[in-house]
Formats: sequence, C-alpha cells, structure tokens
Amino acid sequence: MQPELIATKKYADQSLRYLQNGVMSLNHGDYDKASEFFWGSIAQAVKAVAASRGLELKTHKELWDFTRELAKELSDPRIYEAFRTASYLHTNFYEVELEPEEVVTASDSIRAVVGQLLKELKYEIF
Repeated sequence: MQPELIATKKYADQSLRYLQNGVMSLNHGDYDKASEFFWGSIAQAVKAVAASRGLELKTHKELWDFTRELAKELSDPRIYEAFRTASYLHTNFYEVELEPEEVVTASDSIRAVVGQLLKELKYEIF
C-alpha cells in the first residue's frame, strides 16, 4: 500500500474513533471531554484529506490554512465553519465555559462535516 494511503487510512480511522468517543462522552454528560474529541475528529478528518493528496499537516496553522482552501475548493463554507466551531470546542476542553446545549449543537455540524469528508475518501481507504 502506498504511504499516502496508509496515512489517509490512519487519520480517517482516528477521526472515526474520536467521533465515536465524542458521542459517548456526550451521552455520559461529559461535555468538556466530548468537546476535545469532536475537535480531534474534524482535525483528523482534515488530515486524512490532506494525506490523500500527499500532504502532511503538522501545525494548527497548516490545518487552518488547508481547511480554508478545502472549503473554497469544494464550494462548501460549512467545512470551514465546522472547523472553526470545533476550535471553540477545543478551547472548551481547557476552559469548560460552554453550556451543554452549545456543545451538542456544535457536535451536530462537526459530525456532518466529518461524515462528508470521510465519505469523499471512502473509495481510497476501504
């Protein structure tokens, strides 16, 4: 298997694992933990898309830049908006200042975008 396909699968698998853990944390009322899992899920999904193109994203800036360009390329601002929302959740893990309803609402858009990104990769990694 080609290195970029191995990396793509690794990131996609991690994204799904974080997504599942985020849902379980929500169900247990552990909103700060869920926040971090949802951030991780979308970040790993973006890394999977980048890896499928032979790119490796190592910094938050590279993640932000790639996500912005991906949203433009796909003419879908929801991708960038969900990523930005996930960044707020990432902060919530440390600050624990968002209300549970905000985390739940944010998780809906993040889960939709993660699903969209991974669906686009499915033919390449499975």
